[in-house]
Amino acid sequence: MPDYLASYKERSDKLISEDEKISRRLVELSALFEISQTLNSSLNLKSILDNILLVPMGRMMIGKGLILLKKEGQIYQVETVKGVSLTLINKKIELNELPSHPVFIADISDDFEWKTFFIDSKIELLIPFVARTETLGVLAFGKKLTNQSLTEEETEFLTSLSNIATTSIENALVFDKLTKVNLKLDHKIQELNTLFDIGKELNLTFDKQTILKLISYAIMGQVTVNNFIIAVKDDNYFKAEFVKGSQFKLNAGEKCRHLCEKSSLITTPYIREDNTEYDDLLNEKGIQVVIPMQIQNDIKGFIFLGDKITKQEFRKSDLEFLQTLGNIAIISLENARLFEETLEKQRLEEEMALARNIQNRLLPKDIPQFENINIHGLNIPSKHVGGDYFDVIKIEENLIALTIADVSGKGMPASLLMSNLQASLHSLVFENRDLSKLVGQINNVIYRNTDPEKYITFFTGLFNIDTYEFHYVNAGHNPPYVYTEDGELKELSEGGIILGMMPDIKYEVGKIKLNKNDWLVTYTDGVTEAMTADDEEFEEKRLIDFLKTNSDCPSPEQFNNLLIEKINEFVGDVPQNDDITLLTLRIS
Repeated sequence: MPDYLASYKERSDKLISEDEKISRRLVELSALFEISQTLNSSLNLKSILDNILLVPMGRMMIGKGLILLKKEGQIYQVETVKGVSLTLINKKIELNELPSHPVFIADISDDFEWKTFFIDSKIELLIPFVARTETLGVLAFGKKLTNQSLTEEETEFLTSLSNIATTSIENALVFDKLTKVNLKLDHKIQELNTLFDIGKELNLTFDKQTILKLISYAIMGQVTVNNFIIAVKDDNYFKAEFVKGSQFKLNAGEKCRHLCEKSSLITTPYIREDNTEYDDLLNEKGIQVVIPMQIQNDIKGFIFLGDKITKQEFRKSDLEFLQTLGNIAIISLENARLFEETLEKQRLEEEMALARNIQNRLLPKDIPQFENINIHGLNIPSKHVGGDYFDVIKIEENLIALTIADVSGKGMPASLLMSNLQASLHSLVFENRDLSKLVGQINNVIYRNTDPEKYITFFTGLFNIDTYEFHYVNAGHNPPYVYTEDGELKELSEGGIILGMMPDIKYEVGKIKLNKNDWLVTYTDGVTEAMTADDEEFEEKRLIDFLKTNSDCPSPEQFNNLLIEKINEFVGDVPQNDDITLLTLRIS
């Protein structure tokens, strides 16, 4: 009997033990099913990883755990931790020859250097996440809070958890990758929209300041940089057209030749690396990124950027955006410059046309002629409007005033100054026959009404048509020539300094008597300074030789025309920068 009862008790205990095992297995399966539902209900990687750690650690009273995911090659990164230092998060470690099955740290060979990392973190068990043949990461646990080691059943449970979690991790990684791709696409679309909008705005304006502001708004808004310099090439040197931020020791409008010359070899976006002299220069200036602005591979400018407001690194997409922006912007800036040049050219042409009209109105329409006295004057304008002036004024029946002058400068200022001279001469010459006082009064008028850098070379004289006496004053003008019938050449140089330099100047009066067949030739420096392509001037010598050779001309008009032909033959097709003016008198 006792033997029967003992045998029955043994069988009964065995059945109870089996029931407990089955019950525990059912509980584990139920727990795994619940965990699987929880993991599969989310695609948030952090949430999945946290659940993978927290659920078993709570059930088994495990004190430490962490999860690493593969990043590249054999490099793994700590993604989440429980019970260990938070400083381990994002730490990267190389796990070479990581087992593809659960393994206790104690069973790992000391030849693997990474074993020390897990020992220091008090990790006891490693369970890899294996998807097909690829290891996605590692699930790592320490001992229980009771300081007991994990049992075989608990290890099997964690291994099953790892297998279930692998699919969820894989899905979350794919979702995370897709999310990042979508974010990049959204960012790229935003950049393209920004560039499109900026392009439309830039096409609507030729104002340089408006263009620079649009560029600055795009840099600040899209790349979050609040310190930058926009440097543009102008007349072969670079100028800081726009400076944003107080960190730069450079103001808008200043030349930045040295910085841009050092950047001349930069043809693609460049991020400072701090290992060359060039990087030292950028660091000194507070520059983090250099963006060249090009038109057909010709660098026309640079965008120099400081750090981002967020202190984040510049992404590849940032550099691509900035390069496209820079190239679009420099085309608009170049178009604005060309447009401005066109407007300036048009303005100058209109000004010169008006100045030429003023000048033509000031020159005499009809030159008085007398018996035995022939006078001819002409003015040939250069490509610029100068300030040459000549006049023949009949004061009395037997007295005329001959005048020739050259006003400094070009364009409208010269024409207005010439107008001032002509008005002064015409109002004073009838009142004052004393040439010294007359020229002195004109000098004072010019001095009072012009800037110090403006002046006039001036020659005027009174010619008596009965006696052929000629009284003159030369105020710094090219000395006219008197050439007599017997071949004598005289220069008329008596007078004083040019008009407008100083007030109350006393001018000397020269006197000469002309005779039959004598020539009086007055001219401006456009005659003697007419220049060839080799920078050779016509000079006074050629003018004198021409006068001697052509003194038998029947009239001053023919003489003047022949002289112009001679000058044109000398200079060829070279455009001249100064007017040519002649006033010639001959007694026949």
